[in-house]
Amino acid sequence: MTDTFQSKDIPILDFSLFETNQSLCAQQIKHACENFGFFYLKNHGFNEKDVEETFHLIKLYFDQSHEEKLNYKINEHYHGYMDLRQELFDYKTQKIGGHKESFNFSRFDDNDDPLAQILPPLFNEKKSLFSSLSKKCHQLCLKLSQALAIALEIPQSEGGKHWFEPKHNYLKSADCLRVLHYPPTVVNNDQEDIRAGSHSDYGSLTVLFQKDVGGLEILPHNSTEWVPVPIISNCVVINVADCLQFWSKGLFKSIKHRVVFRKDTRNLDRYSIAYFFQPGSDVVLDRIPSNLIPQDDGDNTKYITAGEHLQDKLNVSI
Repeated sequence: MTDTFQSKDIPILDFSLFETNQSLCAQQIKHACENFGFFYLKNHGFNEKDVEETFHLIKLYFDQSHEEKLNYKINEHYHGYMDLRQELFDYKTQKIGGHKESFNFSRFDDNDDPLAQILPPLFNEKKSLFSSLSKKCHQLCLKLSQALAIALEIPQSEGGKHWFEPKHNYLKSADCLRVLHYPPTVVNNDQEDIRAGSHSDYGSLTVLFQKDVGGLEILPHNSTEWVPVPIISNCVVINVADCLQFWSKGLFKSIKHRVVFRKDTRNLDRYSIAYFFQPGSDVVLDRIPSNLIPQDDGDNTKYITAGEHLQDKLNVSI
């Protein structure tokens, strides 16, 4: 990767290929994860009307009074409302938290009830919509992980294309559906403000829905220039996260990204929806059993669990 990387270089993959030619699709996804860490996905299976309705609901939610939103503030499980400036990703360089607010959903059971979480009335009335989106995101990530396992030629004796699935049991995972609002602002000339500071994601994969207002940027591997990730109609954005980078011994890239104020959109509200595909908390991030993955440096390699990594990250960001 060179400093000449541009937005147009971010791959756009057609996931309908997974139904007709899994091997070719798997190679395309592997190449994107290995060389870019981010890619667009079309024909992903989400109902556009449901996504539009979800965006409408989250706008109504964030338009409520601050006092009402604080009635459901984030709990010890990291579910609930997170206030403006509460989350600071780039703690080494940011002076204040990001100019955004968010709401984290827990997983949902078979009856569309959230686990260990009380939802605000506006969300509770439409909990089946959020439950469906959460579960569809999980299923998409399972298919993407199958594609990676196929491309990595994981032996059948180790689980083959299903190697990732037991490690991402929906009800036992730390998966999180997050809805976000980035309010408009007038940037202070004395201080560079940012909507979300530089960070990598914590889990295995992330599914991102963008709408209307951009601002997402990535720092490609071995590059020094931030590159915009513009909104492409009918596409979701997929990115590699830390756990997958650990598992692949760095073959797949969990790269830094941020959300910035742009001169043309800084006076506009920005909304997005992110789904974080997380392994179970007790899953050890050891090496994927594939001949394509670099070998360990020695017998004394110490691995952390997905839960330990997640907690380490949360401890310094909230």
